[in-house]
Amino acid sequence: MSDTIVALSTPFGLSAIAKIRVSGPAVKILLKKYFFKENPVSHLAFLAHYKAISGKILDQVIVLFFTGEHSYTGEDSMEIDCHGNPLIIRSILEDLQLFGCRIAEPGEFTKRAYLNHKIDLCQAEAVLDVIHATNESALEISQRQLQGTLSEKIFHLDDALLSLLAEIEARIDFADEGLEFDEKILEKLIETLDKIEKIIHSHKFRRTLLNGILVAIVGHPNAGKSSLLNALLNEERALVSDIPGTTRDFISENISCEGFPIKIIDTAGLRATNDSMERLGIKKTLENIHRADLCLVVVDQNNPQPLEKETIAELGKKTCILVINKMDLEKKSPFLLPKEFQNFPQISIAAKHGIAMDALKSIIVKNIHKNRLLPRDMDIAINERHREIFQNVGDLISSAKNTLENQQSYELCASDLRLALETLGHITGKYNTEEMLAKIFNQFCIGK
Repeated sequence: MSDTIVALSTPFGLSAIAKIRVSGPAVKILLKKYFFKENPVSHLAFLAHYKAISGKILDQVIVLFFTGEHSYTGEDSMEIDCHGNPLIIRSILEDLQLFGCRIAEPGEFTKRAYLNHKIDLCQAEAVLDVIHATNESALEISQRQLQGTLSEKIFHLDDALLSLLAEIEARIDFADEGLEFDEKILEKLIETLDKIEKIIHSHKFRRTLLNGILVAIVGHPNAGKSSLLNALLNEERALVSDIPGTTRDFISENISCEGFPIKIIDTAGLRATNDSMERLGIKKTLENIHRADLCLVVVDQNNPQPLEKETIAELGKKTCILVINKMDLEKKSPFLLPKEFQNFPQISIAAKHGIAMDALKSIIVKNIHKNRLLPRDMDIAINERHREIFQNVGDLISSAKNTLENQQSYELCASDLRLALETLGHITGKYNTEEMLAKIFNQFCIGK
């Protein structure tokens, strides 16, 4: 890291302000050459004219300097805020390259922060999650991991494994003294394994956290599915028509219910049809039911129709809420609920007029809690790389546990624990390879 890197950190294009980041050993030289700052003060912004190597003034800019001790990257850094004109941005970047700066690689600022021990690898990956979070819940979890929640759990696991390894190695070193088998060591191994399994379990919620709890609106044509979607969104998103089979594909939108991210899908109506396009839509509806975390089964109170066996079989595997629609209309006859719906929690609504939407959202949230679709008390959600490593660590601890249970040699148990400790270190970056780092940081945008 002997070179100085530069990159645009804001999107390229017309904007009020653009931010150019510079990090590396040449920062103070640049400040002296371009802005006549002999002893720049860290975290103190100043107004200046940016004068190119040619002597031409490119723009009036705001400059902010950070010493290595207090910068994001762990190196002397500066940020140049210029007007967001692509001509100005390109000129400054080209000028700094002529001076000797190099355009940063994707994620290189964050990579330098990791290599300079400002953050660990878990936190570096959390930076990417913070940038890409699409809902409040995902952002909250990402921020916690950026602040070190996962790193702290790993620290405690590392400490527990080191203590266990020390106890086992003591029995190896003093084998002649006839130390008896200690049940407490086995109990601690089981306790550590349980903590790891809970962390692994958090991975199953990551997709839901990032994409939302998948809620499918299903039912017969003209039951009011599209009206329900519009009412939940509080906007005219789906086409509403009295003609059966209007929705032939599916529409998906994101909403929030009491802080829970929800991706809601309006599907094609379920009925027997000879229309090839409508049949394709119904096939997609069945696929969406299969993928869904929760289904809203919409029924017209004046025309409750039974569903096909295939649909009933799919719904039987899911968390479902029966939504009895058109409560604003006079009942033509007593409402007879088809038997396949009788075990579902029920609510009556008038989707066309948005009646009882808050009550419906409350029932949705209640079922999210009841079925643990996305726990409210989550503090981490590990990614696939973390899951694989934790799984390997868990397998090694299980092997050590089995060795102790069978009262085999302490040497084999110690070997498994040493390897578990080393494997755990790959999550935070205590042990790393260039290939692993490249795979992680290449996902970042340039300038971060």
